[in-house]
Amino acid sequence: MLNEFRQDLVSGEWVLFATGRAKRPEQNSHSVDVLVSSKTDCPFEEPEKKGNEVLATYSNQDKSDWTIKVSKNKFPAVTEGEAGPVKNHGPFGVESAMGIHEVVIFRDHERCLCRYDKQEMAEIFKVYQDRYLNSFDHGSRKYTLIFNNHGKSAGASIVHPHSQIMSIPILPPDVRRSIHGSEKFYKENKKKIYDVMVDWEIAEKKRIVVENEYFVAFCPFVSRAPYEVRIFPRSGDAHFEKTPEDRLIFLGDIMSIVLGKISKSLNEPDYNFFIHTAPLQETETDPHEFYTWHIEILPKMSMVGAFEIGSGIDVNVVDPDEAAKLLRET
Repeated sequence: MLNEFRQDLVSGEWVLFATGRAKRPEQNSHSVDVLVSSKTDCPFEEPEKKGNEVLATYSNQDKSDWTIKVSKNKFPAVTEGEAGPVKNHGPFGVESAMGIHEVVIFRDHERCLCRYDKQEMAEIFKVYQDRYLNSFDHGSRKYTLIFNNHGKSAGASIVHPHSQIMSIPILPPDVRRSIHGSEKFYKENKKKIYDVMVDWEIAEKKRIVVENEYFVAFCPFVSRAPYEVRIFPRSGDAHFEKTPEDRLIFLGDIMSIVLGKISKSLNEPDYNFFIHTAPLQETETDPHEFYTWHIEILPKMSMVGAFEIGSGIDVNVVDPDEAAKLLRET
């Protein structure tokens, strides 16, 4: 079984080879439309009985039933353990794919996160924080990514709502570009690029979807995809895991509203969302000085074609101003 990162000689980007993922039950079919949807067959309906190693359980307020369970991924993209230094394989750099890969399982099999209220969403973010902090104890990590795939076109192989958390021994290319770009801007301008961006969006008002005391959600002026929404903290904090618990209800509120608007206005599309936060590895400057953590939500409204793949240029067919107007007024 191949499980390692390999670095491209020309671009310097990393590719993860995780052949063990092909052993997932849904991969036994040649159809790309296979999606585990039946409660009877669902591996997350009763996680322990289906052979999942549950690591943590979270209950509702009266402790009468569980609401969220966290388990090890049965078909992880990374192998648990500590990675060593990057090695050479011929002219190529190779890094062992070591880290953790967890699944955050939500109780209700048929209830999309777009139907969760602010208190329930706040509970989810608290669990994300807990598991993120838990990843600190793992020796093989430079970055921990929290992400959610909803629907088969977004990469989900199981209908049952769940998120995933992965720690990896490299800095992901997209995060690396954001970190380096924001650090460069700070050194040259003595300002945080994300403060400039958020303040401009608030002043423009055209692309704001919803905002509250501590957070703001908008369709970025340079949206990579139709109806892309980003959520930023007004405080400009670099680390998601350090968000005070009393602010999670405000984050839960804005996330619940945004997902609800996307679902209603776009006829329940598939979507991805993920949290970008400051990396675990040190940089020349304290990330708090130049970086701001945020959530990116990407509805799956278009296909990627040869131009996008061949050029590396995203094509967006929807004006972000119009996208935000539709979502805001829904």
